[in-house]
Parts: sequence; structure tokens; C-alpha cells
Amino acid sequence: MIMYNKFWKELYIAAFRRLQSEENAEDILQDVFLSLLESDFDFENEQSVRALLHKRLKSRIIDFFRKEILKTSFENQKILQNDYDDTYSDTWLLSNELEFIVQQEINNLPEKMKEIFLLSREERLSNEEIATRLKVSGKTVRNQLSTALKKIRATIHKYNSVELNPSIVNIFITLSAVLFSNR
Repeated sequence: MIMYNKFWKELYIAAFRRLQSEENAEDILQDVFLSLLESDFDFENEQSVRALLHKRLKSRIIDFFRKEILKTSFENQKILQNDYDDTYSDTWLLSNELEFIVQQEINNLPEKMKEIFLLSREERLSNEEIATRLKVSGKTVRNQLSTALKKIRATIHKYNSVELNPSIVNIFITLSAVLFSNR
């Protein structure tokens, strides 16, 4: 009790100066003084006791800041993970919805146009190969593909108010056709 009364104010000032929190300073000081009761230190030399108390206080403050940094880092990581999870979920749902809409539009294409489109996208045949297989002209194949893509783009633009980059739409249409053909 004598040590507590003698050094408490001095240690409290030192702790508060570093922590800027009364509650944290008091908690750490309580821990420092409790550690004295658990040790078998010789309390006869006042300078040794003062040095020991300041050393333990410094150690406890460093531990406190390490824990705070770790806690803050963990919380930031958790926030980032939650943001990522939310974004991924939203993107996944929107992607599935858009994929469904594209597939519906592909299914609504006239039979010959749908066949040409799927040969182009699923089997990755060139326009000439499609023309040879279906016994139609290359120009017919190009026109049918062009019309199919225009219809699909128009559907996507109705779905999405933001104009999409045509190359991204083409990639998405191809992926959708391939994915849905495997079902």
C-alpha cells in the first residue's frame, strides 16, 4: 500500500501522457501494481522500486499499443472482407441475372439466326465454316450474326441504363452462350 501511495501519481502522469486516456492509464497502473504483489522483489531500495515500476509501466504501455494496432488491423481487415463479400455477392447476383436475360434473348432469336449465332459462339466456327456447314453465303452468316448481336445488345441496354463497352458485351455474350449450351 505504501508503494502504491508513493508512486501512483508519478506513474499515472507518465501513463496518461502516453495514453491520453484516464481509463487506460488506470487499468495499466492497476496491472503494474498487481504485478508487484506477484513478484519476489526486494522493496528496500526506493530507486530500484521506482526504476522497476517505470520499466513495467513502459512494458505495459507498449503491450497496450501493440494490442490496439492488432485490434485496429483486424477490424480494418474485417471491414474490407465484408465490403468484398458484399461487392462479390452483388456482382454475382447481377451477373447471373444478366446471364439469364442474355440467354432468354438468344432463345428468342429466329431459329436460323440462333443456330448461326451458337455455331459462332459455342463451337467457335469462323463465318466461312458456318456458311459451308449450313450451305448459305458468308454474307448471310455475317448479317445474321450482326443482327443477333444487335438484338442482344439492345436487350442488355434495356436492362442496364449504363452503356457498356461493346467488346465487353461481345465477351459476355460469348461466355453466356457457352455456359448455357452446357446445361
